[in-house]
Amino acid sequence: MKSLLNRLSRIPRTRKPWQELLLPGLLALVIAATASTSPLSFLEAPLYDLRLWLSGKRSVDPGIVIITLDDQTLNQLNETSPLTVGSHLKAIHALDAHGVRAIGYAIDFTRVQRIDALSFETDAAKELYRSMVRLNAKGVPLVLGIPYDLTGEVMAPYPLSQLPQAMAVVHRDGTVFGKDKVTRRALLSLYKKPAFELALANRIIPEQSFSEPPGSYAAADTEARYFMLGLHQSDGKVYEAEYESFSYPRYSFVDLVEGKIPQGTLRDKIVLVGVFHRDNPNDYTLVSAPGGGTQVPKILVQANILDSILNGHGIREVPHALVVLLSLLLSIIVILASSRIRPSRLVLLTLALIAGTFTGSMILLQPLAGIGSIWLPLGAPYLAMAMSFYLMIPVRLYMENRKRFELEKQNRALLEVEELKTNFLQLVTHDLKTPVAKIQGLTEQLKRSLGNRLESRDIETMNQLFSANDELNHFINSLLELTQLDNQGIRVNLQSRDLNQLLEQVVLKHRFGAQAKQIEVKLDFEPLFPIRMDATLISKVLSNLMDNAIKYSPERTTVTLTTRESGDHVEITLEDQGIGIPESEIGNLFSRFYRINNDTTRSVKGTGLGLYLSKYFIEAHRGELSVESRPGQGTKFLIRLPLELTQTEVVRPGLPLTGMRTLKNKEKSHA
Repeated sequence: MKSLLNRLSRIPRTRKPWQELLLPGLLALVIAATASTSPLSFLEAPLYDLRLWLSGKRSVDPGIVIITLDDQTLNQLNETSPLTVGSHLKAIHALDAHGVRAIGYAIDFTRVQRIDALSFETDAAKELYRSMVRLNAKGVPLVLGIPYDLTGEVMAPYPLSQLPQAMAVVHRDGTVFGKDKVTRRALLSLYKKPAFELALANRIIPEQSFSEPPGSYAAADTEARYFMLGLHQSDGKVYEAEYESFSYPRYSFVDLVEGKIPQGTLRDKIVLVGVFHRDNPNDYTLVSAPGGGTQVPKILVQANILDSILNGHGIREVPHALVVLLSLLLSIIVILASSRIRPSRLVLLTLALIAGTFTGSMILLQPLAGIGSIWLPLGAPYLAMAMSFYLMIPVRLYMENRKRFELEKQNRALLEVEELKTNFLQLVTHDLKTPVAKIQGLTEQLKRSLGNRLESRDIETMNQLFSANDELNHFINSLLELTQLDNQGIRVNLQSRDLNQLLEQVVLKHRFGAQAKQIEVKLDFEPLFPIRMDATLISKVLSNLMDNAIKYSPERTTVTLTTRESGDHVEITLEDQGIGIPESEIGNLFSRFYRINNDTTRSVKGTGLGLYLSKYFIEAHRGELSVESRPGQGTKFLIRLPLELTQTEVVRPGLPLTGMRTLKNKEKSHA
């Protein structure tokens, strides 16, 4: 069975794009359905408040005016709220004289009866009733706003109960949506009976039905209709508590009854009459604002509701299907991205999606002519993204751990191969040194024994044999040095040495090779103080660079060697007039066993280890080795060594090449 599974795993599989999306799509569908059916009022309400507060507000309808029965009225009339029947009779006469368009009288006359019971037993109440009837007969709609309690509507006392009246209720979220007593929705009707503002609007424009204004909807848990409410502003404000400044024009009740409101001010206006006392909490309600809401007078909210009904300013909610579709789309994006990008970028993508959807919902919530405001619920899409994110993070971690495990297995296999290769090279090179030494000795003995009997052709053959043996011995020594560094590491033994003197010794060592090609070696040395370095290692580096400069330079050219002090470093420059190095090859120049492949380099013997080891030895001294070259113009190598170097600053004794690379990577990460 195991062998069968292994064979099946090696069979190439091709999947179509829809097959790749099938599993993520099904998972996203489950998440979107779960999020869209979850109770999210705790999240949706504050999000709605924030967007409503940030979005642009509509200007108030100039045809709506508020008359408040306020503290000024009580003080000047020396009465108790909500005043006597006589005061209200004066107000009705005054409104009639001003030629108003319509009247919404949101005064609880059951309380008026309690404080002025005798008036309802005399002709005063009847006169008030007849005055209100005359207004309706003249085409001035008048609707009484009556309270509503647990028992239902509290009708006005007779004979006012015969007038048009409707429940004046400022709805607060108590059992649904926000559940925080904030007024976000306006009540339109209850048990198919219109609320105060809707009843007044229907009587103002009877030829137009306002029963279902834009954004209205039926509540599933009650026999009521609502619409999401947006407040209107004037001069950038809805209500200024400190100065009791309303967004709609407001006058005191006492100014109305005493004739202090200029004639023409209220002509053809819709007048809302209500109670507003600064220190009475029952006259206020909370409206949407970041942090839980802000207090505004109820009569002001009623004016906003009437304004929204008359002018179609309700806030439409997008269909629930679109919310589900958006949740599905966002879930698919997060799920697919989680398997393709790093977790840190997944976090940024999720935040970008949140910001993008929030900005888009803000644009929709802006009041637009002919369209109105559109409310896009974000609770379900955000919950879907959160569920997708937190579900896929463990999956991604599992994938990363599995990938890391596979990489560790590959790394262990590579280390084993590297160890086998190193052991093989060490074994072979050690075993080769003995026969090479024997060949060298036997060749020299043969040359001495034959002496003058050798012809010139035989002497040339013997010299070629010596040269080939030297090259083989150099190659073996390079391999031995490399395997020794891999296994045992490098030991940098610092001593104070004269760098110029060391360079002169290297040049002297290569004088015969330079003379053979008639290459002139120029020295341009600045006087330098001795520096601490490992003379053996630096000598190998300089010797290798000098050897390369001679081998790859044409005859009768110049090799220039300079030294100078630069800041806290000493710089060694070796410049030739050779064949140069193509720019595409420079990046690989210091790699193991790397040699440039062209006609010139193929004719020159080499191992491809010299520059690799040279760079290693220089970096072991905390120095730098760099190269500049142009094909056909020559090459310049630059070595920078620190002037002051301590034993603790160099590569630790015994540190192999792999350990040195790890140390350099750590230094870069801390830099």
